[in-house]
Amino acid sequence: MHIKYITNVRIPTPRAQGYAIMKMCSEFSKLGFKVELFVPDRKNMEKDNNPFDFYKIENNFNIKKIPSFDFLGKTLKFGRVFYWIDILSFLVASKFKIKINKNDILYTRDYLTLLFFSKKNFIIFEVHNIPVADFLFKRVIKKPRLFFVLNNNLKKELINRGVSSEKIFISPSGVDIKKFDIDLSKDEAREKLGLPLEKEIVLYSGQLYSWKGADTLAEAAKLLPEVAFVFIGGVRPEFDQFKEKYSSKNIIIRPFQKREIVPIYLKSADVLVVPNSGKEKIGASYTSPLKLFEYMASKRPIVASNLPSIREAVNKDVCFFAEADNPESFVEVIKKVLSDKEFSLKTIEKAFEYVQKFSWEIRVQNIVKEIKNKII
Repeated sequence: MHIKYITNVRIPTPRAQGYAIMKMCSEFSKLGFKVELFVPDRKNMEKDNNPFDFYKIENNFNIKKIPSFDFLGKTLKFGRVFYWIDILSFLVASKFKIKINKNDILYTRDYLTLLFFSKKNFIIFEVHNIPVADFLFKRVIKKPRLFFVLNNNLKKELINRGVSSEKIFISPSGVDIKKFDIDLSKDEAREKLGLPLEKEIVLYSGQLYSWKGADTLAEAAKLLPEVAFVFIGGVRPEFDQFKEKYSSKNIIIRPFQKREIVPIYLKSADVLVVPNSGKEKIGASYTSPLKLFEYMASKRPIVASNLPSIREAVNKDVCFFAEADNPESFVEVIKKVLSDKEFSLKTIEKAFEYVQKFSWEIRVQNIVKEIKNKII
């Protein structure tokens, strides 16, 4: 079978979605599918423009560039207008450039892609968010044969919009367990990265968008001056704004790190944090954070926002919970984790055992099982 994965994502990208897309394509290929990934042909700011080298993913599928405008790559002015011009140019070109044959599977995580392809095609829609203005969304979700969602909250939203529950399957994010379970001590990791050896370290890895909740953790850092808070990730302009706002002696802010460096950072920490905000639905209800599974594979204690999206993925046996958007609550829980090493060790062991079922291999195997059931 032939999978044609279509996405309006600039590849490679430091955003987690780029890695997830590439990893899914690679795992599909390993299971015997012929895979083609179609992405916009746009300027890329990453120095290493080879996606397979950038993500350290096996080169076992084809990537094809679709001609499209790139106004946002040249200026941030008129952002919304240029965003729509760029995406529509990609989608229209995709319609004419990509031939979907009778037995092909069209796979996407971008609902606007569905506007330009027929219900007659075998369409799979991987749902990560429900748009607020969902007039178009309600129209296009009549087309897919199968839906894969990150959690039960998204499944309920689709059912409320008229999608049959028999078409919807829950498929949380995945993780490369071996890449994060590295043989490296805390001190060795810190020496490699130039991080303080004498201080306890609380670390956040990821983007700095408001719904990710990094601001909450930075505010918590002000209340724990004796602890070092490390933030890695983020792209401009969010990174520059965050660094200017939270410049402090006990806050270390570093930009996006290559995939192979991130596991070293996670090993350097005493506590890893997922501080999602509850103010937006994507953080409170829809997401299944890649970092959460990477944290568990890294064998470090985790503090996370007490939100439905997080609670569905993990429980109190493998994670400590703090009140979302509440710096004082995060301080209280972080102190507890740092002071009770024995109990923290128990959660680490349970988390590592628990995360074994969330490998990328298992995720794709489960998706393929449902595809084959639908075809039969």
